[in-house]
Amino acid sequence: RTGAMSNILLASPLPIAGIAASRGAGAGNLVTYDPKEVWLDSAAGSAATIDIDLGSVGWIDTIALVAVYGAAAGATWSITGGSAGYAETVLKASGALRANDAYGQFPSVSHAFWYSVPWLVRYIRITVLQPAGSAPLAIGRALVSRMFMPTWNKEWGSGRGVIDTGKATRLVGGGFASVEGARLAGYSWTLGDLTDEEVETLYALQLDCGETGPLLVVEDPAATQGLRNRIHYGLFTGLRRFERRDVSLTRWELTIEEWI
Repeated sequence: RTGAMSNILLASPLPIAGIAASRGAGAGNLVTYDPKEVWLDSAAGSAATIDIDLGSVGWIDTIALVAVYGAAAGATWSITGGSAGYAETVLKASGALRANDAYGQFPSVSHAFWYSVPWLVRYIRITVLQPAGSAPLAIGRALVSRMFMPTWNKEWGSGRGVIDTGKATRLVGGGFASVEGARLAGYSWTLGDLTDEEVETLYALQLDCGETGPLLVVEDPAATQGLRNRIHYGLFTGLRRFERRDVSLTRWELTIEEWI
């Protein structure tokens, strides 16, 4: 590993008992797995709200809007909530909706991500504002969670790869016959020196998600250049057994492929 304290986050989405939007269509799509099933706003230039009821009071520290389509550079969001009402406490002051892009990058699909100290809430209100003159926002998934962060950072050797769902066949004449597909990211990493408690927590997370339920993995939550590419919403693939390295410490290799 790098020797630094951890900055990698893993989250299984908490169940959402109820969700509603102040306008637009398809608010129920915000809780489906597929981020291409969207809530589509009906206006720009004024605020729209998304209200989330978790059904009971619990601790959260993470909220993400996965697959935000067409967010302008000036789009903003804020978060309020509490145990008794949607506007009880400011959890996140208004700020940029788009997670920081990489150098030279302004993709049409972005994410919004908030990570904080834990808050005890049941009700959450997300307010989004797309600047006037822009097309209305579309958002694929609203995700609320309590993140798992191990004590130690990922080991050396972690990295991203690009997955292309299309197919290219070499032709006799030397060219290619190509069928265009989607291009998305995969990410692999290894967690080392896990304590018994961390192993049990990570095991429970894998039992919850398996290889068919989505999760969120964030390589580093710092609001710095390239955060958008460090956020991965997708599925575990090729789940492996953990390896016991000594009496009290464990090593575990993990891989995620993005849904989008």
